[in-house]
Amino acid sequence: MIEIHKIAVTTTGDNGSATGTGYSTRAVNGEVRALQIDWGATAPGTSDIDVVVESDDNRPEVTLYDKDDSAADAWVYPKVQSTDTGGSAISGEYQHPLANGRLKVSVAGCNALDPAVTVYAFVVS
Repeated sequence: MIEIHKIAVTTTGDNGSATGTGYSTRAVNGEVRALQIDWGATAPGTSDIDVVVESDDNRPEVTLYDKDDSAADAWVYPKVQSTDTGGSAISGEYQHPLANGRLKVSVAGCNALDPAVTVYAFVVS
């Protein structure tokens, strides 16, 4: 079953240095298969975006997407390096990242916009 989580981020501050953070309305649980990044029409090319699965006492933060100095709409298909039972990377093998928590979208270097960016996360549970 595919769940789609929509996260809209409003930025505040001076143009070119406005920031904002948005969260999924509920925790996600499954494999993150795709992200659709939809920037506002007037978001500047100086915009930075980070999409992560939040950390807590039981798990570390998982980075799904990190892009600086771009406001280009994009489809992103995140993958993480596979490892063997000893923790060594397996060359050429990748998996969809697992998410078990809220998704957080952080924006910096943007103009003050509402919304600056909308992210759609496609998660298979």
